[in-house]
Amino acid sequence: SVLSPVPFSPGIFGVPALSQSPETLLVQTDKQARLICDIKLPSINYGIYWFRLIGSPHSDSLSYEFLLQSEARGSCTYGKGVNSTHVTASRESSKSTLLLQRAKPSDSGIYICTIITSPSLQSGSGTRVKVVDALPTTPTPTKKTTTKRKMCPKKFPGATQQDGPFCSVLLLSLLVGCILILLISLIVILRMNYLWHLARHHFVKQLQR
Repeated sequence: SVLSPVPFSPGIFGVPALSQSPETLLVQTDKQARLICDIKLPSINYGIYWFRLIGSPHSDSLSYEFLLQSEARGSCTYGKGVNSTHVTASRESSKSTLLLQRAKPSDSGIYICTIITSPSLQSGSGTRVKVVDALPTTPTPTKKTTTKRKMCPKKFPGATQQDGPFCSVLLLSLLVGCILILLISLIVILRMNYLWHLARHHFVKQLQR
């Protein structure tokens, strides 16, 4: 049943009397929509009323469709023309859960829960429900392929691993250095051997004289 605008109040003395979740809900056609309303007052024995907003919140023709009343003991009273197999509710202590079974695009709108506290109605912040035929898909990020860099094996104590190109240069430098050392050593040995033979020959000549 559709009601004329009513004086909804967000809470008593500025404190929210009701907490609604989620703030927005995107649901696929023929799936279930689940809305929660929780009483934040010392007394929780209030009947919770569920409404659906008709028209824009800033429109002069704003009105509400009464869906159902969820009693503290668990029973429900449905509004005129509301299908109890399509719109259902459950009650657990201070919390009322509204379920839209096999949701349709026509179920889209703002759903508000309220309780009656004299002299006004205390309402939740509302849940904006949107029913779509297909939910948007999030593109799967492509994984970047990274080339594994070759590392220098640790051949000497204290040596650190280096990246590929530098690794080759380092090994080549070490090889060239070793070859140079060997060549210098060989030259020194040959030079010393020559000098020793020269000195020996000179000494023999001196003895022959």
